[in-house]
Amino acid sequence: MTMKDQHSQAGRLRVHTGAEPLDETERGHSGARTAELRSALDGIRSIRNLTNLGSDPGARPAKWEQRQLLRTVSLLLEAEGLPPSAIDPAGEPARTGYRTSDGDQAGQIQVRWVGPRGSGARYQEQEQLQRCQAVLRSWGFDAVEVRGPGGRRYLEVAAGRG
Repeated sequence: MTMKDQHSQAGRLRVHTGAEPLDETERGHSGARTAELRSALDGIRSIRNLTNLGSDPGARPAKWEQRQLLRTVSLLLEAEGLPPSAIDPAGEPARTGYRTSDGDQAGQIQVRWVGPRGSGARYQEQEQLQRCQAVLRSWGFDAVEVRGPGGRRYLEVAAGRG
């Protein structure tokens, strides 16, 4: 998947996976960005209300979310106050935050906590991934912490089974 595929453009909310180039104008949440994210969350709630008939609309992701899992997970994390990472021209982390990517299996997303060398991101990893996990579970996603190479932690996220 190219970086262009990893974030949305062309009139839709640009969703940050943490793999986008560092853009100084996007360092913090502007009022407009916060409003866009809030509106997107309202849209997800509305879709769930319409498609999860007969069940609690917040209990499980809608089919639409499952088809756009990377986009949905990234949006939820940022909208709930977790910062996305960013990359420098060499492709290395330029800002500490979450990075979402496709998982090893279909229907799965990985969430990592990354940052520039010397940023202390590795020491924040467990606590910040627990925050990510809590957000995703509150939205009905399954999020399991895994230890990868070198003992680095990450989350494997899938749509909840409802």
